[in-house]
Amino acid sequence: MFIAPFLYLAIWYHSWLGLGLVILWTIVNPFIFPKPKKKENWFTYVVLGEKLWLENFGKKPRLDLPLILNIITAASFIPSIYFAYVNMFWLTLYLGTLMNISKLWYADRVALQYGKLSSTRA
Repeated sequence: MFIAPFLYLAIWYHSWLGLGLVILWTIVNPFIFPKPKKKENWFTYVVLGEKLWLENFGKKPRLDLPLILNIITAASFIPSIYFAYVNMFWLTLYLGTLMNISKLWYADRVALQYGKLSSTRA
């Protein structure tokens, strides 16, 4: 989730090595860290909530807050990569910040939905 600043730096400095390391870390990261022993922490709720949201979205797509936040994340991430490439600092910073805020808000929403669902099942 927080790989974007390193991605921006690699693109800003046109570093193929840096970009390769960011991509490698993105691929290797899930295999390095084991599954959590406890499921009562926020980030585990985010992962499980996202899986649940994707399952429900696949069955019946609808326009809800998590979808809107994902659209904002994608719409700000794509141009921010371009602006990092052409070294436009303020636009990269603004769009990168917007992307991170919308992604964190999305994570909060799906974690909250999962927490509500898991508390009703218990």
